[in-house]
Amino acid sequence: MDFENEQNKNIGENEIDNFRTDDALGSDDIKGENIDDTQEIPATYSVEESGTYTTPRVEFRSNKKSLGKMVKRFRRRMLVSFVAVALIAALIGGGTVAGIMKYTNLGQQTQVINRYLPLSSSDNSNFNLIANIAKIVSPSVVGIDTSVSYSNGFGSALVPEGSGSGIIIDSQGYIVTNNHVVDGASKITVNLSDGRKFPAQLIGKDSKTDLAVLKINATNLIPAKLGDSSKLEVGDLAVAIGNPLGESFAGTVTAGIISGLNRNLQSDYGPVNLIQTDAAINPGNSGGPLVNSNGEVVGITSVKLTSTGGSDTQDPFGMFQSQGTPVEGMGFAIPINEAKPIIDDLIKHGYVERPMMGVSVQEVTQQDAAQYNIPVGLYIAQVQQGSGADEAGLQPGDVITAVDGTKVQTFDALQSIISKHKVGDTITVTFWRNGRTMSTKVKLMSSSNAQ
Repeated sequence: MDFENEQNKNIGENEIDNFRTDDALGSDDIKGENIDDTQEIPATYSVEESGTYTTPRVEFRSNKKSLGKMVKRFRRRMLVSFVAVALIAALIGGGTVAGIMKYTNLGQQTQVINRYLPLSSSDNSNFNLIANIAKIVSPSVVGIDTSVSYSNGFGSALVPEGSGSGIIIDSQGYIVTNNHVVDGASKITVNLSDGRKFPAQLIGKDSKTDLAVLKINATNLIPAKLGDSSKLEVGDLAVAIGNPLGESFAGTVTAGIISGLNRNLQSDYGPVNLIQTDAAINPGNSGGPLVNSNGEVVGITSVKLTSTGGSDTQDPFGMFQSQGTPVEGMGFAIPINEAKPIIDDLIKHGYVERPMMGVSVQEVTQQDAAQYNIPVGLYIAQVQQGSGADEAGLQPGDVITAVDGTKVQTFDALQSIISKHKVGDTITVTFWRNGRTMSTKVKLMSSSNAQ
């Protein structure tokens, strides 16, 4: 028989409200009259006389209030989910990150690899630092225009030749630049950052180091502060300031890093020691400053390498003529520590006073040594009369094998040792003569005395 007591009757709508678990989600918040709401009605059961129960039957009827409650609850759950995702993303990204995407082609599939570089909260200060460096150093950077005298048979005239950059190094008007900027010029004009222009006098130049010193008669000059290039490290900030492509782009500031140190590159005058940077350097930057994070000049820009061969190379040293590989981001500057004594000599003498022995030598290779039965070293071809080598008794035919206890087998090795000394210093030279090894003291003379 059927159970039809009051507990098994259909529950009315007023009684359902007693079962709601979230009174805050009322139906008043649900808008829209076309929603077909449903509400579950408790099942009724029937039992056969045998005592077995039949499958419960569930009935549904329309109820806008119940469905409104469900929609409201769904919306709130979605809102909580979005908030949670946002909080997690904020925690992961705390401290600001920059993403770098690298694309690699793996067969037919392209893979995207994300790498995240943490950026400190002081990133903006780095840009402010460069801006401050530019403000401090730019007044000390000048533009240099050169002209050459040209004659066509009817008369002569000055023809513009080129342009470069320079650095004011003291308030008296001395300016350092590259030798290749002013070499061969008939007239040199200096353009200050405040718009003033002055004719410049060439005080001295040195092709070996590609340095030159000019002087102008001007007031209210702001000299640059010279730093210590020996304290540089790879990765340090490097700022280049100059006039690329002439006066139209005067005061251009580019920034990068110190890419390499002690780059021993070969020139027509022997090895040169340079700073490498990826700060953009273009024609016209030559002679301008390379500046550190303290606003100090640590180098004088001199070489920009765009290709290891051909006419695209701005290469006053002639270093890269044998190859032909295009490159980017390779600029070079003369270390200020090496430039300082050159600058001082140019201001004082108009030339660079270098120590020298007073001999002309040829390198003796292993093959030469075996063929002529002489030691490997430097064969003295000529001795300058009155030089330190002459006074020490060295003769043509002698073979120098060591200086100050260090073996020398190349001219560069000999020059490297001598360059560490000053004019007037004495060095110990070990040499071979007629099967005997001897040594003598040689007083270094000034290169200005060379005939």
